[in-house]
Amino acid sequence: MEISPDAIIIFQWNGIHINATIFFTWVVMILLVFISWLATKNLTIGPKISRWQNFLEVIIGYIRQQVKEITQQNPDPFIPFLGTLFLFISISGLLTIIPGFQPPTGSLST
Repeated sequence: MEISPDAIIIFQWNGIHINATIFFTWVVMILLVFISWLATKNLTIGPKISRWQNFLEVIIGYIRQQVKEITQQNPDPFIPFLGTLFLFISISGLLTIIPGFQPPTGSLST
């Protein structure tokens, strides 16, 4: 039986407990911010776009189309939330290959 990430205390200071769930959630969030910054720092408007930007626009267009077909509404309010949720869950799952990493998605409190 495996110990819950909520029971593993990483840091404690003046009665404030930072457990593995909180710590690794912040690790994933910082990693996502850095990756997002790298991926979007050279985006341009106009006919001359990079292959990376073209790839991102195709993915976003596909997600918008799927959300519009399912909800029959304007998909724009849902795209940032769905994208963030997908990236957080997938990056948390991919990082489990690192020894010692406790995925925050393994806790029911996240």
